[in-house]
Amino acid sequence: MFTRIVLFLLLMAAPALASDRDWRVAKASQNVSYSLDGKSWKSVQMGDTIPNKAWIATGERARVQLVRGVESIAFNPGTMINIETKGFLEAKTNIQQVSGTIELEIQKRSRPHTTVNTPYLAAVVKGTNFRVSIGKSQTKVDVNRGLVQVTSHVSGQRADVGARQSAMVSMTKGMSVAGAVSAPSIVSFAMTKAEIAAAKAAAAAASASAKGNASANSNAGGNGNGNSGGNGNGNGNGNGNSGGNGNGNSGGNGNGNSGGNGNGNSGGNGNGNSGGNGNGNSGGNGNGNGNGNN
Repeated sequence: MFTRIVLFLLLMAAPALASDRDWRVAKASQNVSYSLDGKSWKSVQMGDTIPNKAWIATGERARVQLVRGVESIAFNPGTMINIETKGFLEAKTNIQQVSGTIELEIQKRSRPHTTVNTPYLAAVVKGTNFRVSIGKSQTKVDVNRGLVQVTSHVSGQRADVGARQSAMVSMTKGMSVAGAVSAPSIVSFAMTKAEIAAAKAAAAAASASAKGNASANSNAGGNGNGNSGGNGNGNGNGNGNSGGNGNGNSGGNGNGNSGGNGNGNSGGNGNGNSGGNGNGNSGGNGNGNGNGNN
């Protein structure tokens, strides 16, 4: 009988516990997306609930703020993180950050429950407001309030960083610390392995940039090459291989820079639609090499 009562209470509490660990989108601009598999990305809208274990990415000039109770994570442009919460009665959150800058407001509890992992350091949160910024070869933690334990994965060093203090870890110089009044002390320890390898982080960041810009227009105003042997449309308002070398839709039909301004293979070496039909810069300025004339 007692076992049944305990099970009933746990089942009743489960929805509340689940909602406590869910991150909700409080603010979002365009060009913010999330993915559960790193392949299929969905646009983020204000009011959405982010699934557990999701990757969240912000594109150029994009920002988003996630909230969970009194806690929040604010993303700067060009940021990509993964958030996973584990545990039942005592949930712990692990954030893997591979690019950009996040600012966190984390509730203080009796035991640390949130960790931010980056290619070069891990930040164990002890209840605070702080910022984590990833550069090309270093990561920096700035603490506004509270305390964060920063551990270097590249130099075997650790520091408890308090309010108005910071710690930076780079691949070449290890850990350095600073403070408005005093700098935190650095201690040595047995070096741990980073959960995110630097090379993997760079690749993931590149993927985030591409996926995060999914809502933007692809190749707007850029240069495009038609498909050889098929039908290809060049990009409007672009330049068609001006002064360059190229083969233009051999044996196929192609429209080069329709409605745009450009020079069709001007001053360059190329085979212009050999044996096929080609319209060069229709409605624009320029002469196409129709009927295979160079």
